[in-house]
Amino acid sequence: MKVARHVDADGAVRLVLAGELDLATVETLYDSVTQTITAGRPGRLVVDLAGVTFCDSTGIGALLDARTAANSSGVAFQATNPRGVTRRTMQVIGVFEVLTAGTAA
Repeated sequence: MKVARHVDADGAVRLVLAGELDLATVETLYDSVTQTITAGRPGRLVVDLAGVTFCDSTGIGALLDARTAANSSGVAFQATNPRGVTRRTMQVIGVFEVLTAGTAA
């Protein structure tokens, strides 16, 4: 999995993921989230899932952990643009709204 980091016009940090989010790649997400939070504590962290081609339950757990870490640091969190199997997995597990709604810090 690849992660590109962008700062949006409103100051939110956007992590754009590409590839598979699973047991083999969740550390990349954890590292990116940790670096983003500790590098300046943005007001909002957006994880863009448009480029994620596969996401298993480990990946969903990593997204939930990222949300918890962000919120614990006073950073709002939102996952955006889940598609295909990623979106369906989030819906079946029951976390789609939790991850995509955006949380106030």
